[in-house]
Amino acid sequence: MDSIRYIGHSGFELNLKGSVVLIDPFFGAGMREKCKIPLITPSLIKKADIILLTHEHTPHCDAAAIKEIAERTGASVVGPSITLKKIDINQRQKVDVGVGDSFLLKGVDISVTKAAHPQSQYPVGYIVSAGDSPKVYHAGDTYQFAEMQSINVDFAILPIGGGYTMDIIDAANASKLIRTKFIIPMHYNTYDRISQDVSDFIRRVSRAKVVAMEPDQSIELRRV
Repeated sequence: MDSIRYIGHSGFELNLKGSVVLIDPFFGAGMREKCKIPLITPSLIKKADIILLTHEHTPHCDAAAIKEIAERTGASVVGPSITLKKIDINQRQKVDVGVGDSFLLKGVDISVTKAAHPQSQYPVGYIVSAGDSPKVYHAGDTYQFAEMQSINVDFAILPIGGGYTMDIIDAANASKLIRTKFIIPMHYNTYDRISQDVSDFIRRVSRAKVVAMEPDQSIELRRV
């Protein structure tokens, strides 16, 4: 069964045809305090084939945790070069990417998309799938941008927290550009400055079903 698990903040674990893909796994103490529950720790990640990093900021590039997971599992760590420089692992495990790249890695199809996040030196998003699995778009930290209209996926994971990303209104507007069946909100309520009422976002989105996940929750990825 293809599935997705929410690690917290912008972090997710995808299981696609048996390949495990982590995206922006973050285990920061501030997140644990805000969520008020024990979250996944790096030591609990027993399998990872690929780790995708959207940009160099710590809540998306948790360098010590990524090193621990990658060295234990042998995962390939994928990201822009400026981000990969923060990860102290064997160079053979690193995969340097840029916007527009598309490739197959360990049975997973990966496309690297633009992200509009001027606070980063080189931000990206990803579209991933494996075989006939649903396509999943992880937007990374981003504002809304016109090229979103070219994205056609089954699941879109979008930031809604505001600050240096889309807020609820912007993300709802982005949902009108992206062709998707499901939207999973992320990057909100981790810290006070990105607090949002997710029910307000759900009310504003009409072209897709919003699936708001709790940390450590898993759902099935399926086509409709």
